[in-house]
Amino acid sequence: MVASTSLMPRKMSLRFLPHLACIIFILEIQFRISESNDPCPHNEGIDENIAEGILSDWPANVNLTSVKRSHKCYVTCILQYYNIVSSSGEIFLDKYYDTGVIDEFAVAPKINRCRYEFRMETDYCSRIFAIFNCLRQELLAN
Repeated sequence: MVASTSLMPRKMSLRFLPHLACIIFILEIQFRISESNDPCPHNEGIDENIAEGILSDWPANVNLTSVKRSHKCYVTCILQYYNIVSSSGEIFLDKYYDTGVIDEFAVAPKINRCRYEFRMETDYCSRIFAIFNCLRQELLAN
């Protein structure tokens, strides 16, 4: 009877091995995705003067293809620093809506249109930069 009990855990472990391998594979993919979505994983902070300069002096008619990915990621990192964008790409402007800095009824439809326009962009930094640029162009035009 002792021999059969020692074999039972081995059979159980072999039965669960494919499930365990699948879970490890899924977790590995998730960690890779989360690492690739973070444009500033080693960021020690942002110089707020530089950040404010970049965001306030936004040029009109930016050609998205001419902007280097490193700059797109830096801008995305600034937006994350100010808690405007999450690492999953969600846009959070509630604090600006609540304080009246941004008129929600004027801006929300523009954000939605910009999100829709760049929904197929697969690169995280490029998508966030394009959405923000689209919104800035809309706001600069008015």
